[in-house]
Amino acid sequence: MKVVCNWLKDFVAVAATPQELASRLALSGTNVASVESQPLGGVIDAEITSNRGDCLGVCGIAREVGAIFKLPLKPISPKLVESSLVKVSDAVSIKIEAPELCGRFTARVIRGVKIQPSPAWLRERLEAAGIASISNVVDATNYVMLELGHALHAFDYDLVRNHSIVVRHAEPQEKMKTLDGVERTLDRAICMISDGDGSRAVGIGGIMGGGETEISFSTKNVLIECAWFEPIAIRRATRFLRLHTEASTRFSRGADPEMAELASRRCAELILQLAGGELLSGVVDIYPGKRTPKKISITRAEILRVMGADVPDREIEAALGALGFAPVRVDQNRGQIGSLLAAWECTQPSWRCDVERESD
Repeated sequence: MKVVCNWLKDFVAVAATPQELASRLALSGTNVASVESQPLGGVIDAEITSNRGDCLGVCGIAREVGAIFKLPLKPISPKLVESSLVKVSDAVSIKIEAPELCGRFTARVIRGVKIQPSPAWLRERLEAAGIASISNVVDATNYVMLELGHALHAFDYDLVRNHSIVVRHAEPQEKMKTLDGVERTLDRAICMISDGDGSRAVGIGGIMGGGETEISFSTKNVLIECAWFEPIAIRRATRFLRLHTEASTRFSRGADPEMAELASRRCAELILQLAGGELLSGVVDIYPGKRTPKKISITRAEILRVMGADVPDREIEAALGALGFAPVRVDQNRGQIGSLLAAWECTQPSWRCDVERESD
């Protein structure tokens, strides 16, 4: 994950140099391969471990930096102007037939866009992060993926048959041509995005879209897909297909299902800024995989056992709070600072699927 330092500052007001940032990140558990000097304020090449899918976006790294430097994370609040006349639910339909593979699927539609090259600032950030610029709409999806750590896909709305999307299992020996021009033979365990009555595949869920509905310079109307795909299924599919992409890297490591709608809004905001058009009101949001946040208890006794060091109450609560765990003191001695019997109840953030128990 290449972290563009000037981009990082969109989320946290850190004044440290790229070298200092890299050093502090390394000390907190994020391995750093290199620091490259660039006009954009430096680029840190962070080696993200397989359990930290939340750090595959600038926002996720910014959260770590905020916790390290005790700085607040700036809120993400896309501002959208929607059509008052047309609802997106009247323009597109979504059906999930394989909820075990796709736990959430959101869709927005923007009409009347103008496909053209992206402005210099966006091209420079993408290229510094290792992504080639294609066009303003495609670049917007890649930009949001790098920014928020959640992959998206844009379809040419007019090429989607019946303006209908069906998410299903692949048929045995089904074939489709992906955006890289390769015809691939699929397997029943692979999640397919299909259109119309579901018979035509237009994308491999969480991995790569198809060529038949891709964005081109003649595209006028855009369908934004932002979904959540089951990590183990994505890992199996990438091995079977021998196809690894930026999207599959994120979904296979456990993307944040709660991020899907926000990333869709952010992408719509960016497309409107770059390509113009009219955003249909609302969002189609099918969410069969929604889960109740998990509660995890942590005690001072376990902190002492694992770390071998005592940490003041305020530091425990500040660090866990900055990382999104919302700690609440629950022991009977909660009025006593530094109690050996101190215990906190934390709520597992949706982006930290790797944290399931106290020792985590």
